Amino acid sequence: MGESYTAICSGCGHRFKASEGGGFLFELLHCARCGAEKSIPHESLGDCFKGYIKGLGIPFAGATMGRDRRIGATYQGPIVSEEEFHAAVEKAAGMCECGGWFRLNAPPRCPKCRSARFRCDPEGEYVCYD
Repeated sequence: MGESYTAICSGCGHRFKASEGGGFLFELLHCARCGAEKSIPHESLGDCFKGYIKGLGIPFAGATMGRDRRIGATYQGPIVSEEEFHAAVEKAAGMCECGGWFRLNAPPRCPKCRSARFRCDPEGEYVCYD
């Protein structure tokens, strides 16, 4: 499950929207250099995603249980480990315009000063998404 919220930068005080975590149908990455976001749909990963789902042995999420069970029952290709799946997601995301690389474990960053140090604004918006 992912979340999107109003953040306050600890470095410069700028308020901005930060998002973390993927959802039922996509992975969310950030550029390790500038913090830009990029979403990679699971369906765009083809057999890699199917092999990952089959290897899990359980549904990826309750909302995708039917799809995941069909994949488990019909997909005949190789099993894909979590490490292999994550590497494929990062490869699909590629390089950011700033020259950095999109990574699953890179944090959001302040768009003004690029600091990764921030806190959730208790008076701002907060949304959980899947």
